[in-house]
Amino acid sequence: MKTVVIGIGNLLRCDDGAGVHVVNFLKSTNTKVDAHDLTMGSIDIIELIRGYDRAYIIDAIKTGAEPGTVFKINIHHNEEPPVIHSSHGVDLFTTLKLAEELYPEELPNEIIVFGIEAQDLITLNMECTEPVRKAIKEIAQYIQNHL
Repeated sequence: MKTVVIGIGNLLRCDDGAGVHVVNFLKSTNTKVDAHDLTMGSIDIIELIRGYDRAYIIDAIKTGAEPGTVFKINIHHNEEPPVIHSSHGVDLFTTLKLAEELYPEELPNEIIVFGIEAQDLITLNMECTEPVRKAIKEIAQYIQNHL
């Protein structure tokens, strides 16, 4: 199954870099993974997922849940995403709906979004907080097990 992994975030803003940390971990441990990082969750995602069978998208989110909480949403199972306050100014789920309208035959049959509840999105630090580091490892392991 042809799979792409996309990590969204800014490595310089503590937990905001969670998605990118997942991508970097996967690239360092699995040379066969097709993974990309994006600073912003923009419509660039649409081009990156076209032509794949499965896509994993990872981003730090703020919902008010316990830091490190992992939300897993399978887009094609019509699972309801949590209410997200994104630091990127772009609604990921709206972008994915747009993709379905524009390229219904070219999108993956399975699109899974992992949201990691952030603790700190402000501090200039390339290290994530402990709860988010644990979530990063959990998600990276899940993806490795499903490649």
